[in-house]
Amino acid sequence: MNQNIVTEWFNDEKNVSEMEQWEKGKLKSWEEAILRYFPFGAKILDIGCGLAREAFALDRKGFAVTGIDSSPLVIRKVKQLGLQHEYDIPFIWYDGKSLPFEDSSFSVIIIWSQTLGLMYGEDYKDNFLKECRRVLRDGGLLSFSGHDYEYLIKEHRECVKGRRFYPFENQPIYWETFLQDEMVLLAKEAGYKVINCERGEVDQPKDGVILHCLCRK
Repeated sequence: MNQNIVTEWFNDEKNVSEMEQWEKGKLKSWEEAILRYFPFGAKILDIGCGLAREAFALDRKGFAVTGIDSSPLVIRKVKQLGLQHEYDIPFIWYDGKSLPFEDSSFSVIIIWSQTLGLMYGEDYKDNFLKECRRVLRDGGLLSFSGHDYEYLIKEHRECVKGRRFYPFENQPIYWETFLQDEMVLLAKEAGYKVINCERGEVDQPKDGVILHCLCRK
């Protein structure tokens, strides 16, 4: 089963340890830009929190963040980092499918770092976005990102096989890629009203772009 590739990757000590070097808590350019839509002090659920690059940055900006991840190893490490740096952020393991929260628990949900592309298959993504809708308050916001197929096929064709992006040479893990219309359709079919869906700069021009979609329950 392809989803086992993701489980094994993020439960490997070497792969998870390398995540500690990523950006040191800095938000990407497009992430900074999207914050203008978030209510001040919003209660945010960070899905696929990893080692808390986004969660730590959002906490510093005054948001109330809860981070979840489906890797037990990631959760163990991120809890240690939170304590080490004195962040009061709950980090919770979940099974990758069902969110362990009551209905209408959050005003914002983020699925950043292109995590949606690690949820292989249309049914998985559709069911998961509907589960997110369940725990969002009425009028709440969902922001998710994915790899831009058109950009990758132009700039990194050697890493693209079909609609899969393989950023690590000779490794089985891949990210599914998207077109803008596909992201919009995903959101609409899960019952959201799309506010915008656009390309966003990661940081510097050399880092390229990703697609991100913002929608409302």
